[in-house]
Amino acid sequence: MIKNSKYLLLLISLLCWNSIVGQSFNAVNRDMEITRVTLENFLKKWDGAPLLNKISNTEVEHKKGSGVKFKVEAPHANILMNTQGGMFINGDAQIMDTFYTNEIISLQQERLVACIKKFISDFYTYMPQLSSDENFEIVFEVKDAKVKRDGKVMPPTPKADTRQYQLTARWKMTDLKDLKDGKLNASQFTERITIEKE
Repeated sequence: MIKNSKYLLLLISLLCWNSIVGQSFNAVNRDMEITRVTLENFLKKWDGAPLLNKISNTEVEHKKGSGVKFKVEAPHANILMNTQGGMFINGDAQIMDTFYTNEIISLQQERLVACIKKFISDFYTYMPQLSSDENFEIVFEVKDAKVKRDGKVMPPTPKADTRQYQLTARWKMTDLKDLKDGKLNASQFTERITIEKE
């Protein structure tokens, strides 16, 4: 728990802010927002194997009878290299199309999945309490970041569509409850998380 102390300070600040502002969040909305902010910071500060994504935005919504969905905008990471002319960063269609092969995208997905499983294992106690028939989802929206040159947005590269996808991690409230109650350990719980790619 000491390892995650950098996140606890953020959670305490959020709770204080909520009480000071006096907004009438219900418990699910409050816990959704706490989890959303914690998730975004966890992804941005992830210290495991480097993610091949930038985390640009997170959103959350709750649909009664369905569950909570966290949507994470996670564009492909910039390509940064030393060149004879100085630093090169993105903006070159050939480099993007050559670098983001199926193998790199597969590695990217493995790392996102490992990161999200670690997040759930570490922070499941902060997640909202839902009805037993509801689910949680974290959806990563992955595509090329917009590149600007001379104030203009560059057109997509020829193969941009082939590396645009959604990666969804989904788990049931009943499984999360079993984890909280000690009926499942973290390893057993993560085996129940389903991963889908579209």
